[in-house]
Amino acid sequence: MPLSARVAAIFAAYFFGLGLFLPFFPLVLASSGLSAGEIGTLLAVPMVVRLAANPLIGAIVDRFGTPGRAIALLSIIAAIAFSGFFVAKSFLASALLLVAISIAWSPLMPLGDALAARVEREGKGDYGRMRLWGSVSFIVANVIGGVLIGEWTVTVVVGGIVVGLFAAGLAALTVSLPRVEVSENESVSIASPDLALAEVVDDASPPPVAAGRRRRGLGELLREGTFVTPGFLLVILAAGCAQGSHAAYYAFSALHWSQAGLSGTAVGIFWGVGVITEIALFAASARVRAVLGINGLLAIGIAGAVLRWLLFPLAEAPLSILLLQLLHGLSFGATHLGAVAFVARMAPPQWAGAAQGINSMVIGAVTALASAGAGYLYALGPMPAFVAMAGLAAAGGVFLLAGLVVARADARTR
Repeated sequence: MPLSARVAAIFAAYFFGLGLFLPFFPLVLASSGLSAGEIGTLLAVPMVVRLAANPLIGAIVDRFGTPGRAIALLSIIAAIAFSGFFVAKSFLASALLLVAISIAWSPLMPLGDALAARVEREGKGDYGRMRLWGSVSFIVANVIGGVLIGEWTVTVVVGGIVVGLFAAGLAALTVSLPRVEVSENESVSIASPDLALAEVVDDASPPPVAAGRRRRGLGELLREGTFVTPGFLLVILAAGCAQGSHAAYYAFSALHWSQAGLSGTAVGIFWGVGVITEIALFAASARVRAVLGINGLLAIGIAGAVLRWLLFPLAEAPLSILLLQLLHGLSFGATHLGAVAFVARMAPPQWAGAAQGINSMVIGAVTALASAGAGYLYALGPMPAFVAMAGLAAAGGVFLLAGLVVARADARTR
């Protein structure tokens, strides 16, 4: 089986579990009698944990591990831990389980993205075409979950997530790429990363190699990594705001639509429709990126998120919900592609996992705050929660513009 197909299998298995978790796990928590505020707080727990877990574990894997074995080990640990939700009922038990689960589960996405980006960089596959199988699997899980939830909500959602994680672990064991090695007298750096950003350099070629001391730990990455610049961080923050603005959607769309009289099957279908637009974008990712560039992808994604969340609480009829779900390809898909491509372009290959971890850490920080806030805002009604999400996405546009301004100013001083 080609390497790209094995990586696609990892995405497919991982996203099957995620396709149950995002729309339906809040229903598992609600079935335990937890309030909207408690649900919002619990959904913020994984976001907080990944602030530390993702870059730290990414750096450890970059230094010591091979990507396939690391993904396999973390997937199996997460699956075992998630089984605890078959019996967990209280807020405290759920919070403790989510902390343990998130340490292993949260790093899987950036590690998978780094692995797929490396496969693409080595000419063995296309990131978008590998990643789209995750989206296909996500839709399948949406539909299966929507049909089966109800009396069997906990069994279907928790059991399906556990099965998906075990399958991701087995798929990852078939990937035998070694970690990137850099000699003692070499390190990878970018002569002017802000200049590259300012000029919208958008290709998959690795950065040039320059003489220097080898990077050895996450602390050295943060102190000396030439790609971690103000412009870099502002662009990542822009993507984080756009991604974080989905917090109310992840937490309360199923509840909102259920309260509007829609069935579980309809909820699953509407989630699936959104992801279909994401699949279409991923399938054409190379061509779209060539036309729009990294900044263009981020800008159009942010604009789509602002429009989507402003209209979301007003859409309760099936047709209006269906049309609005078409914006998911922009609000999530375009910003995700833009962020992953940006990090892969700017970061040295031997820091691929840690760099994607930094990206995930920033997204996690914003999403954690948004998730916690969305729970209390949604208690006041859907309108305050989703208008706040639109404002968060709009802030991402400000950060993207600021990143370009900082990059150009820095480039002129070099």
